[in-house]
Amino acid sequence: MIEVGNIVTLENEKEYLLLEELDRDDKKYVYAVRTLEDDTPTDEYVIFEVLHVDEDEYLKDVENQELYDELVEEFKDIVADKILNGDFDDMEEVSE
Repeated sequence: MIEVGNIVTLENEKEYLLLEELDRDDKKYVYAVRTLEDDTPTDEYVIFEVLHVDEDEYLKDVENQELYDELVEEFKDIVADKILNGDFDDMEEVSE
């Protein structure tokens, strides 16, 4: 299921942690970070468009650079709003 907080595995066997989502122009997009086998995040961040085929959901890379840049700005605004609203206050720092 395409849901923030889930790790999804693509057909190319790469795994991504879904960080944030937004709806724009009747389409759903998710911001994600690639993870290693042990679920450690990498520095590879991507934006996917969520496609609905029959009863299934699929992720497709956003390849249009202009759209990608606009979406990056929208995702930044979402995260900034959450910080300002204190949505991250309940999160605890985890150290190993």
